[in-house]
Amino acid sequence: MPQRTLPVREDRWQPEDRIYDGLIARAVDHSEDSEARDGTAEMMAGALILVVLFIVVFKGTESAQAALLTCGLLGAGGFGWMVNNTKPAKADRAQALRELGGPGSLPAGYLVHAKAWDAGMSDHVAGVAESQLLAAAELCNIFPGTVDDLLRFVGNVALHVPAGRHTSADDVRRRARELVQVAKPIVVDYAKSAPKLPTPPPEGKKGKR
Repeated sequence: MPQRTLPVREDRWQPEDRIYDGLIARAVDHSEDSEARDGTAEMMAGALILVVLFIVVFKGTESAQAALLTCGLLGAGGFGWMVNNTKPAKADRAQALRELGGPGSLPAGYLVHAKAWDAGMSDHVAGVAESQLLAAAELCNIFPGTVDDLLRFVGNVALHVPAGRHTSADDVRRRARELVQVAKPIVVDYAKSAPKLPTPPPEGKKGKR
């Protein structure tokens, strides 16, 4: 399924939290570092083998030309194989935030966080209707819950708001505005009494059992 495009709020708001931002940045860095090697180590090992092979062939035939020809043919074949089989693998960004519980476990505001989007949020919301995603983006800064909580809430609201035609981008945006109009008063009222999400502990410190 193709990746979604980061929803941009009308006010361009994005969450700012030093702890969460640091954890997400570290997760993305680890994901990038896990990409496959570029084949440098394999080529060095292959060169060493060719040197040994050259010495063996030269001693056996006492012909430098035969040794060079043999090593040249094997080296060309080996180089071609490595070019085709040691291409860097794409990092699995969908797993980058696994240590944080996955993209859906982040605070709702991170639905519109660019770094979180690159770290797997795009894939996580791939099955969400566009109108619901846009509505969730407009509510995420005031919703007292996780990304998944917000998406479920908007989905439930959508079930009770009659849907018109969805034949153009304007129709989708109109539908999103309708969902926000119904959902926002509910969120505002709930947010007055809902407890805040716990802040993750600083790196290196674990919660008491």
